[in-house]
Parts: sequence; structure tokens; C-alpha cells
Amino acid sequence: MVSAGSAAATAPGTSARPLLEVAHASRAFGGIHAVEDVSFTVAPGAVTGLIGPNGAGKTTVFNLLSGIDRPDSGRVVFEGRRIDGLSASRVTRLGVGRTFQSVRVFGDMTVRENLRVADMNGARGGTPGAATRIAEALDFVDMAAHVDATAGLLSYGQRKLVELAMVLVQAPKLILLDEPVAGVNPVLVEKIGDILARLAQRGQTLLVVEHNIPFVTRLCDRVIVMANGSILTEGSAAQVQKDARVLEAFLGGQ
Repeated sequence: MVSAGSAAATAPGTSARPLLEVAHASRAFGGIHAVEDVSFTVAPGAVTGLIGPNGAGKTTVFNLLSGIDRPDSGRVVFEGRRIDGLSASRVTRLGVGRTFQSVRVFGDMTVRENLRVADMNGARGGTPGAATRIAEALDFVDMAAHVDATAGLLSYGQRKLVELAMVLVQAPKLILLDEPVAGVNPVLVEKIGDILARLAQRGQTLLVVEHNIPFVTRLCDRVIVMANGSILTEGSAAQVQKDARVLEAFLGGQ
């Protein structure tokens, strides 16, 4: 897998405003604090990992960022604008794209039709050039040959790639990737890693939830570690892997 490294990181000495700011966000369900007082930022062009054990609150954070859910307190700011009170469709149109743990495609529609729906709901929905955008997105993820295939008949890994193309066609400024390589074979892990690295190299901002630590280490400039609904630590991949708290909470003390 090609490493994104720090190629997309903000140059030393610059002070660009964060693309995403999460400030003191909390969300509880029936008295259980899924997310508690979480704060972090994501810089434009950065590739950030969000890791932690099952139940740490990572997917809840993604739901708060993408408009699927709203925080009980705190705020989510994207490009200087609060988005925590907006609908998921509005957040998507503003430039936040997302993939899911369980692949979400329309199984009875063709790949082309899936991307047409995604395009209509993206930042450029309804504007001319949809066919070109669809072709470019499918080519980028190496799925152009399957454009007329019924999505539900594709393999799980191929559907993962179609879902990513559906996000790309929406022209996102930030992509939230929820376990992009979970459940796929090692060859596809490598392929998805290369695709994401190429996105990073062209300046795409990525926030990645993933349990595959070597994958995160190769791809991400910075890693945020969550445990029990809160942020445990953050830093480079090398730094967090040496943190005793991370070893205890996420790596089982090994």
C-alpha cells in the first residue's frame, strides 16, 4: 500500500483554520454516555485516524459529524459553520461524505444508477456533467468495468468500492470512512489503501475509523484514540502505539 505519510499535512509555520472542529460534544442514550466531552480538530488535507476498542464511541462521533444524530451538548463546526443542528442531507451537500461499517448501496439498482442517486444528493447535485463525474469516480476506484452491473450481485469488496465512488461523486471536502477495510481480503485492503493514499495526495481530507492498526499507521498523519466515550490521547501513529494507556485500552496491554 502506498503511504499517504505527511504529504497532505499543513506545511510547517502555517496556521490554516481547521476544516472540522468538534468542541465538547456529548451524546447519551438512556443514561449511557456514548460520547462524553469530545473535542478535536481536523486540518484541511489531513488524514486522521480515529481508533479505539469496540464501544469506544467512534461510530457515534461519526453520526454526530454527518448529521445522522445530534449532540446533547457541544458543537460541530465545519468550514467555520455549525452543522450539529443540520439534517444529514444538508451536511452532505455542504461537503461531508461518509461510508458505513455495513456497506450501503441500492442492491436492486445498477452501479451507474447508484452513483446517479449519490450525485443528485451531493454538493453539485442537479448541475451539468453528472455522467463525467460518475465515470471519473468509478475509474478512480477501478470499478468502471462494472458500471452496468446490478450492485447487489457484486462481491462485498466491490460494493465497498462502489460506496466509496458514491461518496467521491458528491465532491466532498471531508470524507468520513467507517472501517473501510473491515471484512475484506488482504489484496483489497492493499487496493483500498492505495486509493485512499491517492486521495490524500491530491489534498482530500480524510477521517478514518479502523481497527486494522497497520493500515492506520501507513495511511494516517495523526491518530486520535478513544476509550469509554472520551478521547484518551492523540498524536502520530508511532506516538500513540507507545502510549501505555493505549496499550491497556486498545491493544490489551500487549
